[in-house]
Amino acid sequence: MSHNLIYELVSDLLDIDDIMLSVNSGSGICEVRPERGLPVRIKDKWMTIGKEEKSWHIHLNLDNVKTAKFVTEIRESGMNGYSVRFFDSKGNIVMRANFVKMYDDNGNLRSANLNIYDELFTKYGKKQVISFSD
Repeated sequence: MSHNLIYELVSDLLDIDDIMLSVNSGSGICEVRPERGLPVRIKDKWMTIGKEEKSWHIHLNLDNVKTAKFVTEIRESGMNGYSVRFFDSKGNIVMRANFVKMYDDNGNLRSANLNIYDELFTKYGKKQVISFSD
């Protein structure tokens, strides 16, 4: 299986300033605010996000990642939340990239940040769901 598409999408997400990654281990969630431009490497079925010699990094088993979905949802606050979610074959979220700081202190949507989300959505064909299966 080619992992080029997921590599490209994750790399693009890591090139955005206001992203928080949530990784689901099955029994807990780890949230990370990565610095922009972290390295992404793939060896066999494993994607490594970040540098192994630093204080944290993520290993993602790509054999378990089947789709990604662009999600816009209304949160309890009434404001929209924006994310890209990565799912396994059973529909479980394995990793989520949340777009943070989408609103200013007055509750106004930051158009520049929305444009970043929209540009990424457009780059990937304006498809709500992206399949990583060959």
